[in-house]
Amino acid sequence: MATSVISRRVSEFVGVALFALALLWLIALITHEPTDPAWFFTTGGDQPPVNFAGRVGAFLSELSLQMVGYAAYLIPIVVAVAGWSYFWCQPLDAAYTKIVGAVLFVGCLSTFLGLMLAPAETAGRSVAPGGAIGTWLADLLAAYLNRTGSVIVLLTLAVLAVILSTQFSFGRLSTSAVQGLRGLTGATIVRVRTALEERRKLRQRREVMSRQAKAAAAQGAAGGAGTGAAPDAAVVR
Repeated sequence: MATSVISRRVSEFVGVALFALALLWLIALITHEPTDPAWFFTTGGDQPPVNFAGRVGAFLSELSLQMVGYAAYLIPIVVAVAGWSYFWCQPLDAAYTKIVGAVLFVGCLSTFLGLMLAPAETAGRSVAPGGAIGTWLADLLAAYLNRTGSVIVLLTLAVLAVILSTQFSFGRLSTSAVQGLRGLTGATIVRVRTALEERRKLRQRREVMSRQAKAAAAQGAAGGAGTGAAPDAAVVR
């Protein structure tokens, strides 16, 4: 019992720590400034970094962007998901498979950005959208498959990465989509039929009322004609 409580507390502590790391990482990426001093990358003298996470955030964002480019924004999301599972003591099914899938997806996105986007000039430096890893993989794929073949391979690997990291089933999704579409179509047909039936009944009701009005008008006209003819007959007599 005591071991279970300690294990739960440790899991919650790890979850909170991962949440904090994900938030710090995200803030560091959002407030990244290329001119900030970052360990092993740039030196800025004694000037304080602009990054909201300080020197640690400047180093973390610079390292992430240099390695995988803009795909680095997915890393805090992955860390936050792991923190959520740890905090609620929810064991990750096939944890290693999901880790491989997440890494594969980040790599695919980084390579795709390196393949499709040209490097940008920021603060006098050339920034690769896919980072060093994405640019290297993009050049490798383009050398053998050209851009079109590389995109097909990357999309295939990205789908595989989604399946591995989320246990997502495209078959179940398509089945659910077809069933939902059938239900929506059936409901729409019923509504259309109901609306048409109501219009038909309303039209019939109006026709009946119109006939009744015409019949009443005809009877009134006939009654008026008969009343007018009676005095004439009396005068003749």
